[in-house]
Amino acid sequence: MHPAISSWLEKLRNPTLISVALGIAASLLVIGLRSAGMLQFVELASYDAYLRVKERQSVLEPRVVLVQAFEADIQKLAEWPLSDRNMFAVLKKLLAHEPRSVGVDLYRDIPVPPGTDDLHRLLKSDKRVVFIEKFGKDSSKRVAGPPVLRGTEQIGFADVTVDEDGVVRRGLLFLDDGKNFSVSLALRLALAYLAEAGITPQPGSDDPAHMRLGSVTLRPFEANDGAYVHADAQGYQYLLDYRGGAERFKTYSISDVLEGRVDPKLIEGNVVIVGVNAESVKDAFLTPFDRFTRRGQTTAGIAVHGHEVSQLIRAALNGDAPIRFLSDRFENLWILLWGVLGALLGRAARSTVRFTLFTAGGLILLAGGTLLAFLGHWWLPVAPVAIAGVASAGLVTAFLSGHERQEKKFLMDIFSKSVSPEVADEMWRQREMFIKGGRLQPQTMTVTVLFSDLAGFTPVAERLSAEELMNWLNEYMETMAGLVIKHGGVVDDYYGDAIKSNFGVPLPRKTPEEIRRDAMNAVRCAMDMRAAMEKLNAAWSAENAPRVKVRAGIATGSVVAGCLGSAQRMKYTTIGDVVNTAARLESYGKEIPEHLVDPYCQIMVAASTVEQLDPGFHLEPVGSLQLKGKSQAVDVFALISDAETRAAESPRAASMVASGSAG
Repeated sequence: MHPAISSWLEKLRNPTLISVALGIAASLLVIGLRSAGMLQFVELASYDAYLRVKERQSVLEPRVVLVQAFEADIQKLAEWPLSDRNMFAVLKKLLAHEPRSVGVDLYRDIPVPPGTDDLHRLLKSDKRVVFIEKFGKDSSKRVAGPPVLRGTEQIGFADVTVDEDGVVRRGLLFLDDGKNFSVSLALRLALAYLAEAGITPQPGSDDPAHMRLGSVTLRPFEANDGAYVHADAQGYQYLLDYRGGAERFKTYSISDVLEGRVDPKLIEGNVVIVGVNAESVKDAFLTPFDRFTRRGQTTAGIAVHGHEVSQLIRAALNGDAPIRFLSDRFENLWILLWGVLGALLGRAARSTVRFTLFTAGGLILLAGGTLLAFLGHWWLPVAPVAIAGVASAGLVTAFLSGHERQEKKFLMDIFSKSVSPEVADEMWRQREMFIKGGRLQPQTMTVTVLFSDLAGFTPVAERLSAEELMNWLNEYMETMAGLVIKHGGVVDDYYGDAIKSNFGVPLPRKTPEEIRRDAMNAVRCAMDMRAAMEKLNAAWSAENAPRVKVRAGIATGSVVAGCLGSAQRMKYTTIGDVVNTAARLESYGKEIPEHLVDPYCQIMVAASTVEQLDPGFHLEPVGSLQLKGKSQAVDVFALISDAETRAAESPRAASMVASGSAG
C-alpha cells in the first residue's frame, strides 16, 4: 500500500477523529429529528420554563387596566351577555375618567336591547372605544363587529394564535386572507395610546415590509422560527414576552365600575380593556405561566390582550424588542458545536464517574448560558443541544469502551501468559504508548535477552513415546517459563526445546538503574533455572526418566521490540544484534574448559551484561565470540554463582572471586 494512503487510513483510525465523527453523526441525527418536529414539544416546554424564571415576579403594568365580568357580576346582573344598557353604563363611567382608549373584548355583532340607541350614539361620538370581531380562518367562523362601527377603525380582531400544545406564545398584529384585512384589538389600543407621543407605524429598519414602532422593528414570525416546525404563521405574528409575570394588571370588576369603586387616577391617560373572566363563559387560554405550575388554571383572554398591548407600548416607548432567535443555519451549527464538545468530553472521561461529572457540568453550563442569553432576549436551542451533547458523549464512551476492550484483549492475548499480572496492568494503564492502528508500536529499547536450550535433547526424544515426550517437555517448559515470569521477564518464543526470554520489555526502561535491574533479573533467573534443573533431574532419576542439562546465553543491548505476523496470528518479539549474540552464547557453552562445566545449567554471559551486574556475582572469563558481520568480538564469561550461593562453593571457586570476577 502506498505510504500516503497508509498514513491517511492510520489517521482515520485515530480515536479522537472517530469521536468527533460520532459527535457530528449524533448531532446530525438530532438536527434531523428537530427538523421533523419531533423535539418541538420539549423545546417549547423549555421556552416556557425560561420565561417563568425570567418573569418569576409579577410587576404591575400601570398603563393597562382590566375590567372583567366575573361570575359574581353575571349572577348579580342576572344577564349574559351584558345588555346594551349595561354596556353603555360601563363605557360611560370609564370614559368619564379620560382613558386614552377602551377596548371591549366582547362580541357585539347583534344588538342586545334595551339601551341599544344610547350605546350606538356613544360609539359614534367617542372614537376611543374599540370593539372586537373574529376574523376566523374561513368565512363560516367569522363574527363581525358592532354594525354601527363597521368600516371604521374602532374594530379590531380578537383572534389568538394557539400552539399545538394549547399554549399562547405569539401575538397578532394583522390578518389578511386576500379579500379581507383586519388589525388586532391590541394594536388598535396601543396605537391610540402612542398617538399622544406622535408614534405611528413606520417601515422596518432593514425591511420596509416590516412594521416599526419607535426604534423597534417587529419582524414577522415565520413557520420555522426558533423551535417551531411548520407552525401556523398566518398574518403578522410576533413572540409574546409576557413581561411582568402572570399577575401583571390592575383589575376591576364590572360591579366595581357600575358602583363607582374605581380609582380615576388609574384610568386617566391609560388603556382599559373590558372583558369576561367567568367559568360559565369560556374565554381563557393557557400561557407559559399556566403550564405545569398553576395546577390547571388558565389565563383570561382579556389578560392575554393586555400583555399584547403592554408589549407593543414598551417596544415603542422603551425600545423593548421581542425575543430573537438564530437562523436555522446558526442553530444547526450551535447543535453541532455542542455535539462535538460532548464527544470530546466523552473521549476525555474514560470512566463512569468522570462521564457523569462531565455530563452534569456540561448540562449546567448549557442551562446557565442559554438562560443568560434568554434574559438578554435571545432564545437559543436547549433541548436538542443537550440531547446532541449527551448522545455524542454516550456514543463515544460506548465506542471507546468497546475499543478499549478490543485493545485490552489484544494486549492480553499477546502478554497475559508471558508477564506477571502487575506488568499487564501497568501496560494497560500505559496503553497509548503501545497500541497504534491495532498493532503494538515498534520501539527501540535496551533489554537483556536470555536464551536457554536443552543439551542432549535428541537422544531423549528418540527414547520416549510421543505422549511421554510431550509430558516430559511440558514439565520442563512450565518450570522454566514460570521462573522467567517470576523474575520479571517475558517469554518471547519457544523453539522446540529452546526458550527465548526478554528482560526489559514491554515497558521501556528509562533509567540506567532499571537496565541494571533487568540484567541482574536475567542472571538470577538463569541461576534459578540451574537450581530447578537439579531438582528436576533428581525427580526424573527417581522416575527412571531421562536426565538433561540446560545451556543458557545472556546478552544486554539495544533491540527493536514490536509485533510480527498477520492480524490472524501475531506475536510480540525483539529483533537486533543482541538477540543473535545471546543465541550464539547459548551454543558457545559446548566449547568451554572442563573445569567450568556445570552439570545442570551452563550459563554464558556477554560482557555487555556483566557490566550491569553488582560485584557479588561470580563470573569466569572463558574467551571471545566472533559474530558474523561484526568486526569486534564479544567477551564471554561463565556464571558460577552469586553471594547467596558463595558459602556453598569449594575453596578453589571462592579463591577465584577476586582474580576472575568481572562486574
